[in-house]
Amino acid sequence: MKNTNADVRAHLGSERKAAMSRRGFLKGSALAGLSLGVAGGGLVACSPKSSGKKSQEEVQTSGYQYEAETVEGEWHHSACSRNCFDTCMIMSKVVDGRLVQVCGDKNNPYTAGGLCVKTQNYVDYVYREDRILYPMKRTGTKGPGCTFERISWDEAIQTITDNWKQIIEENGPEAITWFRYQGNQGAIHRRCLEPLFFKMGATYHEASMCNNGYVFSLPYTTGTITVMRAEDIATKDLYISWAHNPAAGSLHTMKFIKEMHKAGGKIAVVNPMRVPECEWADLHVQLLPGTDGAFALGVAKYLIDNGKIDQAFIDEWTQGYEDYAASAAEWTADKVAAECGIPAEQVEQFAELLWENRENTCLKTGLQLGRRNNGGMSHISIKLLTGLIGHPECYFNMTSSGGYSTGKAANLDMFTETVPSESSDASTIRNYSSPALGKVLTGVNYGEGHNFEENPIRSIMIFGGNPMVSNPNQNLVRQGLEREDLFTVVHDIFVTPTVEYADIVLPAPTFFEYEEFNGGYGHNYDCFNEKVIEPLGECKDNLELCNLLGQAMGYDDPVFNRTYDDLRAIFLDGKDYTYDELVKTGWYDVPPKTWEEQLEKGFDTPSKKFQFASDELLADHGTRTVIYTPDPESESQAPDLFAKYPLALVNPSAKEFLNGVFGNMEDNNLLFEESYVYLNEDDAAARNIADGDEVIVSNDRGSLHRVARVVEGVMAPGTACTYKSTWPTVTGVENVNCVTTDSQADFGRGVAFQSCLVEVAKA
Repeated sequence: MKNTNADVRAHLGSERKAAMSRRGFLKGSALAGLSLGVAGGGLVACSPKSSGKKSQEEVQTSGYQYEAETVEGEWHHSACSRNCFDTCMIMSKVVDGRLVQVCGDKNNPYTAGGLCVKTQNYVDYVYREDRILYPMKRTGTKGPGCTFERISWDEAIQTITDNWKQIIEENGPEAITWFRYQGNQGAIHRRCLEPLFFKMGATYHEASMCNNGYVFSLPYTTGTITVMRAEDIATKDLYISWAHNPAAGSLHTMKFIKEMHKAGGKIAVVNPMRVPECEWADLHVQLLPGTDGAFALGVAKYLIDNGKIDQAFIDEWTQGYEDYAASAAEWTADKVAAECGIPAEQVEQFAELLWENRENTCLKTGLQLGRRNNGGMSHISIKLLTGLIGHPECYFNMTSSGGYSTGKAANLDMFTETVPSESSDASTIRNYSSPALGKVLTGVNYGEGHNFEENPIRSIMIFGGNPMVSNPNQNLVRQGLEREDLFTVVHDIFVTPTVEYADIVLPAPTFFEYEEFNGGYGHNYDCFNEKVIEPLGECKDNLELCNLLGQAMGYDDPVFNRTYDDLRAIFLDGKDYTYDELVKTGWYDVPPKTWEEQLEKGFDTPSKKFQFASDELLADHGTRTVIYTPDPESESQAPDLFAKYPLALVNPSAKEFLNGVFGNMEDNNLLFEESYVYLNEDDAAARNIADGDEVIVSNDRGSLHRVARVVEGVMAPGTACTYKSTWPTVTGVENVNCVTTDSQADFGRGVAFQSCLVEVAKA
C-alpha cells in the first residue's frame, strides 16, 4: 500500500498563496494545515480510513473517543515521559481498553491535579489519524513530498540488518551511528537500545543538547549538591529566577512562587526577556544576552568590598577564595553596566537582596543559561556567589530525584570504549556530540583522529529524537539527511519532519502503551507509568526493538534477550520502596539530603571543599577560577560578524511545545498562533519595521520568515526573540534552528543555541 502527501501539500500550497494578502505568509499557511485535521496527513502509516460503519480494525486504531466525563472507567497511574522539569504525574481513565481521559494526579503535592497546556490533549495525541502504526519503507525521494509503502516487521528488520551487515563488512562498524535524545525520558526505554550500537562498535553519539553547561560545571565547584524540594520555594524569603521562565518550562513551580510572593517573599529576575515572574518581581535585571558571568562577578565584587560574605564558611569549607576575589576585583558596577547594558545601581540592588535573604533563598537557574558558547563558565560564576554568602544549598538547577536511570548494568553493559571527557581528550572510538550532527552527516571531521570525510557515516538510526526540528544548523542537518547513500532508520510515533528523510520507518508506541519508571528534574518524585492500553497497530517499544535487531544481527548476548522483569529488577535495586508500593501510589517521594548531611561528608570535589578555584579547572579550561569571556558571537569578539548581524537572537521554549514534540497538534498550534519575532521598539524603528510587518530573520546559516511584533520593555535593546520547536511541515515557515549555531559550548561539548547573531529586515 502506498501513501503520498502530494495532495495535502498541493492544498497547503494553494492556501498559502491565498493567505499572503492580509495575514501574511505565516498564519494562513499554519491554519491551512490545521484545518485538514492532520499535519502532512498523506504520510500516515496506512491507518485505516473508510466512510460509513467502522471495521473492528478502525475501532482499535482511529480517533473515536468516549464522552469521558459521563462514562465510568478504570483509573491508572501514568507519568509523562517528556524531557521536562515537571514530569507530570497523570491519572489515566480507560474504558473498554481505550484511553478516554487524562488529568493531573491530585494526590501528588507537585502535580496537584493540574497538567500543562502541552499535555491537556494527550487522548487526541494517542489516537491521531497520523499515528505511525506499521513499518514502512521509502519509495520516493527523501524529504518533503516523499512516499512510503507498508511492509511487515520481518521485512523491516531484515532490510535494516542486511544493510548494517554489508556496511560493517565494507566500511567497518564506525560507518554506522545512532541519534538518541530525550523524546523518551523513562528509565527503562530511554537508553535500552544503545547496547546494540555498543556491540557493533558503531560511532558513538553523545547526547549533549540539554544541560551540559550545568552538569559539567559541577565537578569544579561542589560536585553534587543537596537540592531543595520545589514545594519549599513557597516558604522562601527570596526567589531568584536567573535565565529561567517556569511559566513555559516548569509550570507547576509557578504556584509555589505565587504562594511565596503572597506570603511577602521577594522575587528577583535576571533575564534579557520580561518573563511572567516579572509581574511580581522586586527587581528585573534585563541584561544583554550572554553577559551573565560579568554581572555575577560584579555582584561578587560588591559583596566582597562591603564585607557581606560568610567568612567563617569561607575559612572552613572552601578553597581558592583569593583567586576568585582577584578575578572579581576588576568588575566595578560601572564596568558591569557597560558590558551588560543595565543601570549600575542594579549590581548593588541585587547583591543586597541576596545578602539580606541569604539564609532562606532559592536561586534557580534555567537550562538556557548553559546553552551558549560561554554557558559553562556562566554557571560557575553564579554558583560561586552561593559560596560567598555561605549557603550553596540555595542553588537550584535540577533536583536529585532518583528516577532517571536503571544504571550502568542496564544501559552500558556492552560498552567498553572510552570517549572524550572534560578531563581527557583520550578516546578509543570515533564519536560526536549532538550539536555536530549536521557536520558529521556531511563529512566534516570532528575532533582529532575522527575522520568523517574519508570514512563517512553510511547509516544512522534515529529514536527518541526529532533532529529536523531540535538540532542547530538545521540546513546542514537537512543536507546530511538528504544523502541518497545514507541509510536512515527512524523509530517514531508520528511523521515528523525527520521521518520524511527515512528509508525505513518503524512505529513507536506512546508511553500509555508500555510500562515505565520516570523521575522529574523539577521535583523529587520517582513516578510509575502503568501500561494502560495495548500498543496501537504494530507499534513496538525500544526494549522489543533492541531484542529484535540484536538477535537479527546474530548477537547472542543476554542484553538482547531482556524482559521487563529484568529491567524492573535493575531499576528497583537499592530503592527504598517495592514495585507493589510504587504501583499502588503511582509515585514515591525521594527525600533530598539535608544541608547538614552534606557538610558531614564534605563536598564531592577532589578537595572535599567548595571550590572557588581548582587545579582541575586550570587543567581543563586554562584558568584556576571563574573568568568572564564575552560570547564569540558578540560585538567585542566578532566585530565583522556583528556589523552584518547586530541583533542577538534568543530562542526560548514556548509553553505550547516541548523540543521536537507536539508540533503536529492542532490545539497547540492554535494557542501558539503565528510565528513571531519580537523586537525592541528602538531596534524596530531603526529598521523601519512596524508591528505586523512581514520580515526576514537571517544570518550566514539561514533565514526565517516571521511577522514582527514590536514591544516596549519586553527585551533588552539589541535583542530579538523567536520561539523554538515549531514544525515547518505544519507552520509553513522555517524552524528557528535554521539560524542557530552548531558550535560547541565551553563545557561538556554542549549546544550553543543561544549564541546567535542575526539581522531582521522587511520581507
